[in-house]
Amino acid sequence: MTVIRVFVRQPFTESGNKEKEIVQGALDVLRRLDGEPYPLEVPTGYEAQSQETFRQTYERECGRPFTPQNFRTTRLGFLHEADAMFVIRTSLSESGSFEVAYNIFGGRRVPMFFAVWEQAPIRTTLLRELEEIADATYVTFRHPIELELPLLAFLNRVAKAHRGDELGRFPWQQTRKPSARSLAGSGTAETNQ
Repeated sequence: MTVIRVFVRQPFTESGNKEKEIVQGALDVLRRLDGEPYPLEVPTGYEAQSQETFRQTYERECGRPFTPQNFRTTRLGFLHEADAMFVIRTSLSESGSFEVAYNIFGGRRVPMFFAVWEQAPIRTTLLRELEEIADATYVTFRHPIELELPLLAFLNRVAKAHRGDELGRFPWQQTRKPSARSLAGSGTAETNQ
């Protein structure tokens, strides 16, 4: 049976109690979808974090001191092994932007599901409308339960693509990356090797 490895990106340093509650609701939706019909592996966990908890949770669960280097190495390792990325947006997250960019330009280019809480719209132009350069799905929600059907459809699409590729790479994961010139809209289909 196909196991889908899901990397969860949630805000840490800009997350208070209300944001943590919304994130937990989204994670609960993801947990309910585990095994429906595909088993999920979520190395980042099903527990919402906040600015007060994420460092201690990292040290407890990873058995390493929290440092930017350790945290980055662990997170990027999880992302490298992922089949999909679940981005829960409840507040600004610079690290989240870094991980999204890493996925697209340095990682495996796994599909991304952006769950955007209506009280925290994406204002950063470079994170909106990524569909032209990546497999990105955006869903704005008020209540986390609203994510269930679109997230299920996303996971089904990821699993279907996974099963259809015996090498474990998804069709949209290109081995060649677009050049800066082609991304700037030069009108050419130039790519770098």
